Amino acid sequence: MGKRSFFTKMLAGSMTTMLVIGSLSGCGSSKAAGKPAEEITVTFMNQDETLGTVTGTAGEALDKATYEAYEQADGAEFNGWFETPSFVEASKKDPSTDTFDKDTTLYGDFRAEAAAEDTRHWYIAGTSTKGSLQVNNWAADLSDEEKAEFELVPTGVNANEFSLTIDLFEGDQFQVIHDWSWDGQKGFGKFTDIDETQMKNAGGLGGTDDTANVEVVVDGNYTITLTTNPDNQAQDTLSIVRNSDPVATEEVSE
Repeated sequence: MGKRSFFTKMLAGSMTTMLVIGSLSGCGSSKAAGKPAEEITVTFMNQDETLGTVTGTAGEALDKATYEAYEQADGAEFNGWFETPSFVEASKKDPSTDTFDKDTTLYGDFRAEAAAEDTRHWYIAGTSTKGSLQVNNWAADLSDEEKAEFELVPTGVNANEFSLTIDLFEGDQFQVIHDWSWDGQKGFGKFTDIDETQMKNAGGLGGTDDTANVEVVVDGNYTITLTTNPDNQAQDTLSIVRNSDPVATEEVSE
């Protein structure tokens, strides 16, 4: 055998051995790097009531059969699961297709077929430098007749629907309250339909968007419409729509 042939065979043998060792080493590394799938718990809620929990695997969708029984409620229509108890649309989840990387709580949107009658009186409360809200002065001590100017009254169109049409001016700030009380106030974050070129979040003492003041950016005559479910305030809807320029021709005097 020539030297060239001998060294060629030796080289080929060495490369084969290296490939085998490398392959075995690679398999061992992959196995060592693998981690057991993480177990997570998804909790299903209806308001403050826990309907049940389902154990799943992080990054994997749930089997619908494990939770679909939680989507049934007497006298109510189910409208989806949400990661926020106020049913913010961006937080809507379908557990059969969406995945979770950690323990998660989902809130069911159950719409009652017949909501209880809302007997509360709803008002706008705020402040202004030239509009009628300067008289309001954040729900100051007013007579019933004075309060009536700021009341959202039943529309008669839909159950528990209330509305108020009022002139608002740039810089005015307000929230919506019931029974001339700050218990359960509705600020910027509670508006389900609001044009942020006309209104902005002005913050407030509550520390959350739900209790933040709404500040007027554009003068106008506006209609505020509120629809409530006294049994589940998360289902309340609140909108404000600009109708025209302000109707009043004179500023309110202090």
